[in-house]
Amino acid sequence: MKKEFVVPLAISTLSLLVAVGSYFLIDHKVNQAVNLTNQVNEQFSKVKPWAFKRDALDSVIDENRITAAIRGKDSSAPNKPRVREPQPAQIDRRYGDPKAQFTLIEYSDFECTFCKQFFAVPKALADGSRGNISVIFKHVPIHGDASRREAYAAECAAAQGGNDAFYRMAGAIFSSTPGNGTGTEKPLSVIAESIGLDGVELSKCMDNEDFYAKIKSDFQEAIDLGINQTPTTIVRHNVTGQQVRLDGAVTPEAIMKSLSKIVQSPGAMN
Repeated sequence: MKKEFVVPLAISTLSLLVAVGSYFLIDHKVNQAVNLTNQVNEQFSKVKPWAFKRDALDSVIDENRITAAIRGKDSSAPNKPRVREPQPAQIDRRYGDPKAQFTLIEYSDFECTFCKQFFAVPKALADGSRGNISVIFKHVPIHGDASRREAYAAECAAAQGGNDAFYRMAGAIFSSTPGNGTGTEKPLSVIAESIGLDGVELSKCMDNEDFYAKIKSDFQEAIDLGINQTPTTIVRHNVTGQQVRLDGAVTPEAIMKSLSKIVQSPGAMN
């Protein structure tokens, strides 16, 4: 009788050990899965999948969300203390002659693949216009943290070398990023140094958000104008104030056709 009692007890103990071991194994796997999920979610939260369309812009129209999109954090959080003077909002990043008859105002995002393809087009038209066309670049950073930091980097390049440095940095950024929120292949400070700028100073400028007001002003302007995709170009006749809006990465021919249409309109004849 004693022997018969010991065997079931041993079997019961073994079953209990197996059950407990299985519980801890399952619990460990669950914890691994939770940790992995958290890591993935954290990475995806850094690249907000905003597209090029109006519904994407609608999601950031209110003040707090615009601020968060440009600052890369919850706008309800207290602002970090500034160690430098902020730059003014009304700065034109112009390529070409300020007295040109026409201005092509380009609303763009460094992480927009169509903007990357289009970036050289307005500049080429300005180069071949004998001073009749200039270009102004406006920021619409809607691809999360990468767009935001690249906008700051281009502005901070301008702080060192004016509009010429801005356009050189802009071209270098477009060349270094595949787009869609992935960011540049090299650090922005290294890209700055490759075009003859001070990478350390650029990083300080970016971290301090010196050009927050400028980038926010561009973004707000795009929303106020009802811009619904990037790139969008406003073709403006500076003499009469007439303008035409072109959505998307249009051809040089389409832009020239718009210029001709404005020149031939009754308002331009007066």
